[in-house]
Amino acid sequence: MKPAFKISRASSLWFICFVFTMLVYLVGLYIPIMEPDAAVYAQVAMEMHDRHDFLSIFWKGEDWLDKPHFPFWMSAISYKIFGVNAVAYKLPGVLFVLLGGIYTYLFGKRYYSSLHGWISVLILLTAQHIIISNQDVRAEPFMTGLLIMSLFHFAKYVDEKKYIDLAAGSLGLACLMMTKGLFTILPVGAGIGLSLLLDKNWKAILDWRWLLAILLTFVFLTPALYGYYLQFDQHPEKTVFGQKGVSGVEFFLWTSQWGRFTNTGPIKGKGDLFFFVHTMIWAFLPWAFLAFFALYQKTRRLIRGINKTETYTYFGFISLFLVFSFSRFQLSFYLNPLFPLLAILTTAILLDQNRKTIRVFSIIHLVVCCLLVAGLSALNYFFFNHWPQTDTIIILICGFGGGFYLFSLKGMYLKKILFATAIVCLSINYYVNRDFYPALMKYQAETRVAEYFQHQGLDAGQLVFAGDMQSTADLILHRTTPVVPIDSITAENMKGYVFTSPLGKSKLDSLGLKYEQLTSFKDFPVTRLNGKFINRKTRDEAVEVKYLLRMLTEAKSKIKS
Repeated sequence: MKPAFKISRASSLWFICFVFTMLVYLVGLYIPIMEPDAAVYAQVAMEMHDRHDFLSIFWKGEDWLDKPHFPFWMSAISYKIFGVNAVAYKLPGVLFVLLGGIYTYLFGKRYYSSLHGWISVLILLTAQHIIISNQDVRAEPFMTGLLIMSLFHFAKYVDEKKYIDLAAGSLGLACLMMTKGLFTILPVGAGIGLSLLLDKNWKAILDWRWLLAILLTFVFLTPALYGYYLQFDQHPEKTVFGQKGVSGVEFFLWTSQWGRFTNTGPIKGKGDLFFFVHTMIWAFLPWAFLAFFALYQKTRRLIRGINKTETYTYFGFISLFLVFSFSRFQLSFYLNPLFPLLAILTTAILLDQNRKTIRVFSIIHLVVCCLLVAGLSALNYFFFNHWPQTDTIIILICGFGGGFYLFSLKGMYLKKILFATAIVCLSINYYVNRDFYPALMKYQAETRVAEYFQHQGLDAGQLVFAGDMQSTADLILHRTTPVVPIDSITAENMKGYVFTSPLGKSKLDSLGLKYEQLTSFKDFPVTRLNGKFINRKTRDEAVEVKYLLRMLTEAKSKIKS
C-alpha cells in the first residue's frame, strides 16, 4: 500500500519543529538537578572527577555499588571541560539522545526511506518522556542513543558483512551494558536473532564472526569489569549491602539488573503486568495512540505472514517490553531506550495507511492537543497566581496559533498529525521547562540552601546536614557535605551551620543545644507530585519546612540573653 499523502522534506515546518525542539532542550538544561536519582548520579560523577579515578565509584566518600561506570565517565569528562555544574552534568545525556536521533534517521533511511527517517526522528525527539529525561538526566538518555546505535550496526553487518559494523555494534553494546547492566543485550540480541530466525537466514545465524562480536564486546567491557574487581573483589573486607565479600563483577553481571527482574537482588519492587502499557500512554505522548496501533498492525501482519518490512525494531522493542512487564521492579523511564525502535515502527505503519485512517488519527491528535492545552491551563491556574514569562507567552501564542491553524486547514491530515501536534506539544513543554519546573524547584530545599550559601558568601565548609539528605547541594557547592543521622546528633558533631528538618530541630532542642535560625525553606519531593501540592491553596499542607541554623557556643548564647 502506498502512502496516502506526501510531505516535502524542504517544508519550513521541519525547521520550525527543529527550532522549537532545541529551545525546549536548551531551557531544560538550566533546570536545577532533581532529587533523588539525578542528584546522586551527578555527585558520583563529581567525586570521580575530583578523585581523578575513573575506575572506582564513590558516593559521599563511600564505596557505591549500584549503576555501572559509563554515564559517570561521560559526566566526569564533561565536568573537566565545562566545570562542575548542572549543565555540564546534563549535557552528555542530551548529546546521547541526539545521537539516538541520528541513528534513528540512519535506520529509517536504510530500511524504509529518507522521509521515514526524518519523521521517526521527529517522533522520537518530541516524545514526552524523552523531553523529561533531557532535563532530569539519569542513565536512560545514554541508553537511548547506544541501543539504536548497536542495533543499527549489527543489522547493517548482516547485510554487508563489514567488520567496522561488527566493531561499532560491539562497542555500542558494551557501552550500553556499562550504562545499565547485562539485560540491555536483550533488545539488540532479540532484534537481530529473532529476525534472522523468522527469515530462516541460517547462514547469518551460524556466522562464526558473531563469536568475534562477543569477544569484542567483552574487550570493550574490560575497563568496567577491572574497576569493579579493583574496588570490590580485591577487598572482601568491605561492607556492601550489609555484608562482606561482595563481588563487584558478580553484581554487574547478575545481581544488579537480573536480580531486580527476578526480585532476588538487594533492591526489590512490586510488579504490575500492565504498568508499562498505561505508562506508555503518557510517556510516548503525543504519539502513544499511533504507537499502539502500529504495534497491533505489525503483530497482525507477522501472525498472518504478510509482513514485508524489517522486524529488527519490532522484536527489539517487544522482547524487552515483555520482560519489563513481567519483572517485579518497574520504573517509567525504563521505556525510554526503546523509543527509537518504537518511533521507527510507528512511522512505518503511519505512512502505510489509507486516507480514512490518516484522517481518524488527525482527529485523535486534535483531541489530544486540546486536552493537553486544557491541562496546561489548569496547571497554570492552580499552581501559579501570575502570568507566564514573556518569552513563554510568545512561544505559546506562536505554537498554539500555528498548530491549531494547521488543524483548521482542509485536508493535509499527515501534516496535522506530525507538525501541528509536535508544535503544540513542544510549546507546552517550553512552558513546563521555562516556567513550571523552575518554580517547582523552589520547593527543593537542599538546592535552595546551597544557593543561599553562595549568595550570602557563607563558608560551605562549616555546613552540616542533620537528617536524610541527597546530593544537590554537594554539586552546587562542589564539596561533600557531612550528613549526620538524627539519632547520631551530638554537641560535638553539630558545629557551624546545620541544615535540618523539624525532627532534627527537636533533637537539638532536646539536647539543649543553642542555635540561631538564619532562614527556613519549604520542601517537597518534586519528582512525586500530587494534587494537594499542585493546588497553591492547599500547598502549605503538603510541604515540610526545613531550617538553616547557626550553632552558638554557650558563651555567645549567654551574651545574647
